[in-house]
Amino acid sequence: MSRILVLIILSFVASSVAILLKKLNKQNFVTSGWSIPGHIDRQDFDFPNEKWLAMVFSSNACKTCEPVVAKSMKLTTLGIAVQEVPLETKKHLHEKYAIDAVPMLLLTDKFGVVQSSYLGPVDFEDVKKSFEVAISETSMP
Repeated sequence: MSRILVLIILSFVASSVAILLKKLNKQNFVTSGWSIPGHIDRQDFDFPNEKWLAMVFSSNACKTCEPVVAKSMKLTTLGIAVQEVPLETKKHLHEKYAIDAVPMLLLTDKFGVVQSSYLGPVDFEDVKKSFEVAISETSMP
């Protein structure tokens, strides 16, 4: 009888600790606060039939956007179509894809799956290497 009572008390204590830890974990969970889409509808953009599309979500109010857009245009040398998506003229796309920070650079495949992404100022050489890796990995048989 005493063993059963000890087991019941231990079960209660273990359950209480598990519930407490779960609550603490939710309260201390840290996120960046910015969302990056994992998939886009290629029909929403200018180059729906290209194998690769890089999109630069930007805004005229963003001081770091202009150099990111300019450098991203060089990605065409890799066979990637590039499109700037300015907030001022394409606000519906910023809203649809929950773009809440710019500049955001996305590389999508022909199915609209985001294969690589960058948020904020970028080192173009890092972007180029990352995109080349993504393209080569998804092109393997």
